[in-house]
Amino acid sequence: MAKAEALEVLGLKPGASDDDIIQAHRKLISRLHPDKGGSDYLAAKINLAKKVLLEG
Repeated sequence: MAKAEALEVLGLKPGASDDDIIQAHRKLISRLHPDKGGSDYLAAKINLAKKVLLEG
């Protein structure tokens, strides 16, 4: 996943801070986690986006 796609998945703009990334991830994953009726695919995509942005 490219950084641009990761930002789009999390609904962020370029230059987002680590805190912004973590907050956006928490907000999305809390609503879309498979345990709460979300899909495995979306949860994996959200987790990958966070990983790409924080480790990249």
